[in-house]
Amino acid sequence: MRSFWMLLGSLALVARAQKPIGCPILGPAYPAPTGLSQDPVFLSKAEELTAQLNEAIENGTLPFISAAAQIFSGDEDDAAYGFYLTDEIVKTGSVGVREVDENTIFRIGSVSKLWTMFLYMTLNGTRYFHEPVANYVPELRVKYNATQAVNDIDHVSWSEVTIGELASHQAGIARDYAFGDLGFQSSHLETMGFPPLFNGEELACGNTIQCDRKEFFKGFLNMHPLTLTSHTPIYSNAGYQILGYALEAIADTGYEELLLRRLIEPLNLTRSYLNAPDASLAVVPYNETYSWFSYDIGEEAPAGGIFSSAKDMSTFGRAILSNALIDPATTRRWLKPLSHTSSLQNSVGAPWEIYSYLLPRRVDLYTKAGDIGLYSSSFALSPDHNAGFTVLVAGPNSHQLTATIAEMTADILLPALDEIAKNQALERFGGTYALESAYSNVNSSITITADEGPGLVVSEWINDSVDMIGSIMALQGVADRSALTIRLQPSGLQAEGRMSFSAVIYALPIPKDAGPMLGSCFSWILLESMVYGSVGLHEFEFGLDAHGGATSLSPRALRVRLPRV
Repeated sequence: MRSFWMLLGSLALVARAQKPIGCPILGPAYPAPTGLSQDPVFLSKAEELTAQLNEAIENGTLPFISAAAQIFSGDEDDAAYGFYLTDEIVKTGSVGVREVDENTIFRIGSVSKLWTMFLYMTLNGTRYFHEPVANYVPELRVKYNATQAVNDIDHVSWSEVTIGELASHQAGIARDYAFGDLGFQSSHLETMGFPPLFNGEELACGNTIQCDRKEFFKGFLNMHPLTLTSHTPIYSNAGYQILGYALEAIADTGYEELLLRRLIEPLNLTRSYLNAPDASLAVVPYNETYSWFSYDIGEEAPAGGIFSSAKDMSTFGRAILSNALIDPATTRRWLKPLSHTSSLQNSVGAPWEIYSYLLPRRVDLYTKAGDIGLYSSSFALSPDHNAGFTVLVAGPNSHQLTATIAEMTADILLPALDEIAKNQALERFGGTYALESAYSNVNSSITITADEGPGLVVSEWINDSVDMIGSIMALQGVADRSALTIRLQPSGLQAEGRMSFSAVIYALPIPKDAGPMLGSCFSWILLESMVYGSVGLHEFEFGLDAHGGATSLSPRALRVRLPRV
């Protein structure tokens, strides 16, 4: 590690002409903001979002849709923001609500996959992720002959497929069985160059009649794999249908009963259903058939069959953020990427679609999108900020319009949350902490400020009359004081009356034209590179009063606690 520090020092000299920037560790820059619904910055940004949405409606960017959107926080019982839109088709329709509000029911499509994984989390979380799914689904205990066993192209190696690979779309299996198959139009497609289907290739279910479990596996086990397992994420609804079967085996309970007893009832989700509810409670563009409101997806329900409202979706989101039904360690494991995609801004979880924003620090937004018929939905959580939002849309071109609203919301919300978190952190922790004695030469103090970069800044640091920033520069071989930054980020570690922060001490400016190897942040490698008597120099601990405000600060490696002045 010492040689690595020498390398960093050399790189710092080369890059000295570049303006230093913050290089945070991944995670929150400040403690999560609280009281969003009363915060003036949030209220101002909420008005800005409403204005942008209304402008989009007026200029035709959001035409012919009904929508419900909410922003919520894990520390408040009600939504911090709501926006509702009712299309003329719905206002004058013959079925469903006439005006959309937070209780209006929509189909949420593939956001249902999140509900399925939430049920897994209530059953000891991710402990099953490395187990073969065939342990719980007997139809997958396929016996191949000697030729088939070595034929990866034609046959899925089900003995290799794990629950975690299905959850993160890395099983390499087909997207669906029968659903949307062009074979149902074979007589028409033969005139377009497609060959006739042979006997045994015709689809017996999945069009007007849904496939039951037996028919699903009879057909699906004959479908070809798309890739090897854990080769690359390829989206699969069928994978979540199979996960539903595995979940039932693990819990020894039917999926609908699990959904009701472990999620809907505990969270009091009064407008959430697995089967189509009374249409009078829902938004139904045109009619129940054309909108797909009444379409039954049968055994694929764990992948996309749930109905819900904006209020219930916000409640569901708060339950994740606040660990209402899942222990915090399990939630943290669940809110993590499991694979990359070909986009640098998009990773995959179980089944999270994770988008990375630069504020300029990286913030990961854990999302899930869903589409079915004329319905589209988007659900998003920002764990860094203990907040999230949901967007539900019904109408033509609903997917694109849902994505448009979600992107507008994220673009305004994420910087606002960081600004609010910084303001609140400065109030709670900013200022000077000092230990001075009129009877000795002891002079120790630390000043905590903030700037445009991520995290609270240690702008001055004296211990026993010695400039500690100068001492750290000497230890790192840094001559230019402006090249070194010390920024505090919450570590997530807390005890009664105490909160831990990590001091990210960084002295390597990143050239603007640097590639990944020179341009990446090494702070995650170097966080505890300097240790004094088994205590890291990065360990900072605030003492807190009953209201969460700081009363003292301890740079723990120096074995001193400084009262707040």
